[in-house]
Amino acid sequence: MSTKEKQEKLVEILKAWQHIENRSVSQTAEIIDRTRNPVIRLVMEIIQRDSAFHHRVQQFIIDSLETQSISLSVDDLEQVWGAIEAHIESERKTGELVTAARTALAGTRSVVQQYLLTYLANDESKHDLLLENLGLIKRGMYKSA
Repeated sequence: MSTKEKQEKLVEILKAWQHIENRSVSQTAEIIDRTRNPVIRLVMEIIQRDSAFHHRVQQFIIDSLETQSISLSVDDLEQVWGAIEAHIESERKTGELVTAARTALAGTRSVVQQYLLTYLANDESKHDLLLENLGLIKRGMYKSA
């Protein structure tokens, strides 16, 4: 399969995925409308926001293949790398706070709070991974330059 055929297949897959994300936004809105429970509403709002953003990222990928290529240069990263490193440090501190919060609840029956802290911990881990992988892109660019 040629690169062009693979890219066309990827666009097809992403568009199908976008339909699912749109359905998720609608489904979560329906659930939000059907409940007054603040925990259920909060979880549905989180999923709804994530699904909407997934759709945006998928569209970015589609656009990069169909209309507008992506460019990211070493200079682009260098211009903001100091701020990114500062943010990485903030993320580390957040990780420490998540650990402290989970420790504070250890042994309690605060299952909803533990559930939400687990969500926050996972989301913070996702941020760490995004930043770590951005660093890998930067290092890869230096090696190829």
